[in-house]
Amino acid sequence: MPMQSVIEGGSTASPASDKRYFITGLRAVAAVIIAWHHFALYPPLKEWAAPLLGHLLDWLADHARATQVFFVVGGYVMALSMSGRDWRLPALGRYVVQRYCRLGLPYLAAMILVCLAYAYGREWLPEEITGSPVSLPQVLAHLFFLQGLLGYEQLSAGFWFVCINFQLALVYAGSLWLRDSLGRGRINMPLLLGWPAAAFALFHFNLDGALDGWWLYFFPYFFMGIVIHHAVRQARSPLQFWLYALLLLAAMGFEWRWRLLSALLVGLLLWHAEWRGWGARWPQHKAVLELGRISYSLFLVHFPVLVFVGALWTRLELYSPEQAALGLLLSFVCSVLLAQLFHRWVEQPAAALGRRLTQGSTSPAGYVPAWKGA
Repeated sequence: MPMQSVIEGGSTASPASDKRYFITGLRAVAAVIIAWHHFALYPPLKEWAAPLLGHLLDWLADHARATQVFFVVGGYVMALSMSGRDWRLPALGRYVVQRYCRLGLPYLAAMILVCLAYAYGREWLPEEITGSPVSLPQVLAHLFFLQGLLGYEQLSAGFWFVCINFQLALVYAGSLWLRDSLGRGRINMPLLLGWPAAAFALFHFNLDGALDGWWLYFFPYFFMGIVIHHAVRQARSPLQFWLYALLLLAAMGFEWRWRLLSALLVGLLLWHAEWRGWGARWPQHKAVLELGRISYSLFLVHFPVLVFVGALWTRLELYSPEQAALGLLLSFVCSVLLAQLFHRWVEQPAAALGRRLTQGSTSPAGYVPAWKGA
C-alpha cells in the first residue's frame, strides 16, 4: 500500500510524487531495529536466551539504536507537508490539536496496554521491567508529554521519543508561525533559527546526556531533515545540505558521538533518494511497506507485548535458551500482529478525529511564502 504525503513544489532532480517508498522503508527498518533493541535490553527472556544468542543480543543491546532515523525522516516529512501552508495563529492552534490526536491518543492507548501488562506481570518480573507502581502524578505528566522534564519514570520503553517528537513538532510549527506573522512570509525562519540552534546543540547541549529530556538535545537530527527538504524542494541546490554535513563532521571531531554518524548516514541516504528520485520508486516490497505503514503502532505496542510474554514464560517456567529464543520471536510476531490491529482501530481513528476537530484548511489555496520567490 503506497504511503501518501503532501508534496510541496517539485525538484529539478525528481518529479513530484505522492509515493514515498524509501521513507516508508526507512521507517520499517527503524521500527524493527528499535523493537529488537528493546527485546535484547530487558530481562528475563534475553538473559535466558543468552547461551544461544548471546553475541547477537549483546550487539542489539549496544548498537541497534535507530531513533535518529525517525528524527531525520520526521524533520523532512514535516517540512514537506507543513512549510507551504499559512501559519498564522489559528492554524497553529489547529495543528496542536491535530498533532495531539495523531501522536497522543495512540500513545495514551499504549499506556493502557503497558499498565495492563504490568498488572499481569508484576508478580513474575523484576522491578527493572515493571518499575514502581504507577502514580497519578506520573500519569498526568505522561498525558502532557512532560514526564522527562519533570523527572518521572517512563511508563514504557520508547515513550520518551513520543514526547520529544511532540516538542519538535511544536517548535517547527512555531518557527513557521514566526515566518508568517513577524516575518510576513518573507524570511525562512525555520532555517534562520535552525542553523544557530543546531550548532549550539551540536557543540554544547548534545554533549550532556542529562539534558536528553529536551527537544534541543535531538534537534540536530531533526534539522537534518529540514535541510534536506530545503535543498531538494526549495533551493534545488545541495549547498546547504553539504554545509550541514560538514557541521556534523566538525561536531564529531569536537567530540565523537555515534548518534551523529548515524544521523549523517541516514541524511545522506535520504538526500540521495529524494534528489535522484529513486526514493519514489524503491522499495516496493509489500511486507516492507506494511511494516512502514504500521511503524508508529509497532513502536508503541512492542514493549507491552514483551512484558506479557516474559511474564507468561516465567509463570510457565520456560527457562531454556531455546524456549527463551522462541519467546523473543513470538514477542516480535505478536507485536507486528497487534500493531496492525492497533493501527487500524486506534492510530487511524485518532488521526481522523484530529482532522474532524479542526475541519477547515490551515492555509489559503495556492499559498506560497514570499521568501520562496514566487
